Amino acid sequence: MIYDIHEYREGEIAALKSLWREVFGDGARVTDSFFELLPSMGTGFAAVRDGEVFGGAYVLDAFLHLPDGSTKKAAYIYAVAVDDAARGSGIGAELTRACMRYAWECGADVCCTLPAEEALYDWYKTRCGFENASFCSYETVPAGENDGSITRLHADEYAFLREDMLRGRPHIGFYYGYLSFQETIFDEYGGGFFACNGGIACGYVEDGILQVKEALGCGNDFISALCTMLGAEKAVVRKASDCGERYVAAYLKAEYPPDTVWDLTLD
Repeated sequence: MIYDIHEYREGEIAALKSLWREVFGDGARVTDSFFELLPSMGTGFAAVRDGEVFGGAYVLDAFLHLPDGSTKKAAYIYAVAVDDAARGSGIGAELTRACMRYAWECGADVCCTLPAEEALYDWYKTRCGFENASFCSYETVPAGENDGSITRLHADEYAFLREDMLRGRPHIGFYYGYLSFQETIFDEYGGGFFACNGGIACGYVEDGILQVKEALGCGNDFISALCTMLGAEKAVVRKASDCGERYVAAYLKAEYPPDTVWDLTLD
């Protein structure tokens, strides 16, 4: 099969959006937002055969903030998608490696990704050299009384509070476009960024369950109240952990402290 992999072009965006919607099931609002914000987040690569796009992958810029105050440049490989007819042909790995090469050329210290399912951790390790770099655990919290003290935040407000709360801890920081896209995902699925009594949290509702992607400086009372506010029967809170389910995978794992707080992986 003869094909070309190159940095995406303006004329390929419509086809890349269509492929994204087909593979991931997101709506037009999500894909429109992503490609509008992509120039401020990073770039993408397209696999093209006979003028037809049949694969896509994206590499987004981020920062790894370390406890000593230093910062490393991180790259997040995201939304690797291949048309059904071409799966199993190695295109996904080629797209991933194209993103990695671009990241190294731009001075990245570490490349990271979030495999979409458990089986893909081994695939990323075998094909691209990624190793599991962190773990997460999940806690279920029932809905509870909402006293009206929760406020909704914009992405920039959340980013400011988040950086303040994570100062001195290893964590991933983002450009504004990245958090704006995360906000679009939350809005599309009935969620958002929130604050209450000095704590912050964010997530969305799926099948009546609040999926909390990050909770900082807040207790279960906040999460319970947020469930009620958003009409969810309970919440599932994802937390960084020393053990549990595999989470972020990284190339150059030694550069990525295992207790790094990422949380907002656009999933």
